[in-house]
Amino acid sequence: MSRTPFGTFLARMLACGLLLLFATAPARAEAPPGYLVPVSYGTTVDLAAGIATFAIRFDRTPDFINDANPTLEGDAFQFWTDTVSTDPIRSTYDGILGRGPLGTQMMVTTRAIETTNQLLYVWPQLQTDPGPKDPGGWGSIVAYADYTLAADNTLSFDVPLALLRAPDGHFNYVFQTYQFNDGGFINYAGVSGETYPMPCVPEPSAALLLAAGLILPALARRRRSA
Repeated sequence: MSRTPFGTFLARMLACGLLLLFATAPARAEAPPGYLVPVSYGTTVDLAAGIATFAIRFDRTPDFINDANPTLEGDAFQFWTDTVSTDPIRSTYDGILGRGPLGTQMMVTTRAIETTNQLLYVWPQLQTDPGPKDPGGWGSIVAYADYTLAADNTLSFDVPLALLRAPDGHFNYVFQTYQFNDGGFINYAGVSGETYPMPCVPEPSAALLLAAGLILPALARRRRSA
């Protein structure tokens, strides 16, 4: 019976090990360099107090003012919530353009931090509504609110369920992180009452170690049977 050359055998085992590793590794949102990246995020709901608490732990300390270059905008994020639609961004756009209903959405944005050091809460309105709107033009300002930033880079803030239009405490949300000078954004989605740790794909060194762990025992068995 012919035997597979050792080099070919080793290459096949390495390929199988790496394929197994990356086929089972959890996906992670890829953010361009410089973007805020959440390590974890989620919400808790206190029905008795009528409050939802949002918390995002970032991979670094947010710089909303861009201290390194005050002429450029810094880090930013925006939450879109909806008590009915599972796609709050689409439902908000459809609503302000008159293509869908309004009244179940709310937005939380960092646009006011530079001037007030507070978050801005907004109820979306029709684009054609002549009333005063927030700086982004989404709708009416319903509150300016404080936030806290802990030493571990966890940013948290409270929103009354009445402002979320969620008396039962249930809502869907998507939040986007921005680098406004870059023009892009990254989306992260969730449901009230849940916490989402961000999975990480192993670094290349870890991948090689795992592959070696799969391959070396097989080599030992092959040599014993030779």
